[in-house]
Amino acid sequence: MSDTVIRFGGSHIGNQIALQNLKVYLNGSKSRNYVVVSAIPGLLSLIESSLGEVFQNELNEEELLSEINGFYISTTDEHPSQAYSKLAGQLVGLLKGIGLIGDYSRALKDQVLSFAEKLSVEILASLWNEAKVIFPEDITLQVSSDFGNATFLSVDKATLNDFEPGVYLIPGTYGLTENNKPARSGKTAADYTAAFLTKEIGINTLKLWGLDNDFQRADPAIIENPEIIQRLTYSEASELAYFEHYSFHPRTVEPLEHAHIPIEVLSTDTADGEVETVINTETYIEEQIVKSVACTDDISLLKLDGPGVGLKPGILAKVTNQLNDAGLNIKSVITSQTSINFILSKENGAKALKLVHKLGFSAVTDIKVVHDVALIGIVGHGMQQAYGVSAKIFAAVANNKINVILSGSGASDLVSYLVVQEAYKEKSVREVYKAFF
Repeated sequence: MSDTVIRFGGSHIGNQIALQNLKVYLNGSKSRNYVVVSAIPGLLSLIESSLGEVFQNELNEEELLSEINGFYISTTDEHPSQAYSKLAGQLVGLLKGIGLIGDYSRALKDQVLSFAEKLSVEILASLWNEAKVIFPEDITLQVSSDFGNATFLSVDKATLNDFEPGVYLIPGTYGLTENNKPARSGKTAADYTAAFLTKEIGINTLKLWGLDNDFQRADPAIIENPEIIQRLTYSEASELAYFEHYSFHPRTVEPLEHAHIPIEVLSTDTADGEVETVINTETYIEEQIVKSVACTDDISLLKLDGPGVGLKPGILAKVTNQLNDAGLNIKSVITSQTSINFILSKENGAKALKLVHKLGFSAVTDIKVVHDVALIGIVGHGMQQAYGVSAKIFAAVANNKINVILSGSGASDLVSYLVVQEAYKEKSVREVYKAFF
């Protein structure tokens, strides 16, 4: 049996069934099994909120330490281990130092947030006596210096190959820059870490031990018990990753796509390695074309309007460069001859507006941000070749008196976008879903 890389989500650390099934699944393996672990969501949230508190002199060090230890105690029913206590002390000390300085860089922020994965791995190790913890520092896992959005570059394969057969727990989402500073590849990006290791080690399949939110045909909070999608392409999976009711990092496919390494999402309910979803390069077009009706209301719409925006060269490039330099992610861009529309997160809309106003475009007559909107993504390969798909989408919203603020299709064979008022998000999903399933 060859070596394996399995991503284990932090939300499953306290799930005894999911963990026990994984132990049984790997039991008896005479190979090296690398289990890449993401942070416990609540622990990551606690550390993120603590970063804000240090500048307002609201950080209570003893209380924070107690809360950090509480995650260990509530999950294991034991007192924190020496390794866990040491990490917790280092984290509190680092936050205290940031408070004294009164500021922090992106690099320092990544260093603080990396403790969420480190602490989570120590909790998992206490529940898995046979497993050993190895940190990115131990295997020289190198990344670029794009703090908060780092790219994995290399790993010391010789060190990995020297390990004895067994189970090794690795905190995901971060690596080390050339200056040995921790840099994270994004929030809960253990999928991406695991994918990179899979490619570098030469393993033929990446396995994800369950997802916090499965690849279902719609948000289960809106559609009751939607079916799990059994087959996705890399592109479809990456597109769905931008909607929060899916828990999959969009960069996961990057290391795998060129080598055609498939991803298998395994069920945590059994120890059989039952595959729920396969993600690979094979384009599989279903009879109804659409595979999922995804949605999010975490958006704002930055609009640049004017009779010359489609003719004046450089407007789009200048805006994207400005937002990129400020670390503001653009979810999508929908353009016409008289309007350029940037779909951003709700938080980034106002920030982007201030930045773009400074650019001073003569061809733009109006720049504004539209709030209280939602994005509906209808995803599935074959949309441009299949007759009537767009007609079905627009008939579903029009017949139910849903006003579409903005639409975009044709730029890609796999997705059509609708921007609607936030109040119509759920209704839009239900009606479009009903049209195809």
